[in-house]
Amino acid sequence: MKNSRQLTLAAFSNPLTQVLMKSKRNSQLAIIRSSHIHAAGVFSTQPIKKGTLILEYDGPRMTKEAADVLYEDRADTYLFGVGDGTQVIDGHSMAMFINHSCDANCETEEYGDRVWIQAIRNIEPGEELTYDYCLYDGDDEAPCYCGAKDCRGTMYRVEPAKKTS
Repeated sequence: MKNSRQLTLAAFSNPLTQVLMKSKRNSQLAIIRSSHIHAAGVFSTQPIKKGTLILEYDGPRMTKEAADVLYEDRADTYLFGVGDGTQVIDGHSMAMFINHSCDANCETEEYGDRVWIQAIRNIEPGEELTYDYCLYDGDDEAPCYCGAKDCRGTMYRVEPAKKTS
């Protein structure tokens, strides 16, 4: 039988345990403040290294159909499609304020049933955190205001999504 120290060390080598540990440690990496992209945004408070899991996109989970009914008459939502897109997260965390950019410094990663915002390059203190929303459904226009040099003008994905990590 392993002693408790061996069990503890084994738990820390588990990737999911490492993710959970980072969620607590990384809660001080960002703040919400005014953004030139859209109303409020999330900004780094210190240097963030490429590959860092910054924030979890968290909130109640529901079917896409239930979310469509719930938000039928609302222009703004903070819904994040997960898995095969039949389930969504109704954003209730700091990550819901991360704005879209066509030249993003973050991307989303699914680990089990959790969604994390991960740095795809080194990020400087004070820099706004962004990811490409890659919207894939909806009837409304979704104009982009990111201001990137190669802005495509929409938050909809115009080509198949490619992970950069």
